[in-house]
Amino acid sequence: MAKKIEVPKINQVIVRYNGNEKAFDFFMESMINEFLNSCSIAKAEQNDSVDNVEKTEKSA
Repeated sequence: MAKKIEVPKINQVIVRYNGNEKAFDFFMESMINEFLNSCSIAKAEQNDSVDNVEKTEKSA
């Protein structure tokens, strides 16, 4: 039986940067976007989506 690989959990990151603030902000935004999109819904198969939606005017 293969040994299960444990993924380490990162709880802290220390960054030192010697450059302009605008470039650093762009870099950080790119890293955050990449992280947030790493398991996005867009990777799911499109067959799971609803084809038609009907709107009804019924009151509760």
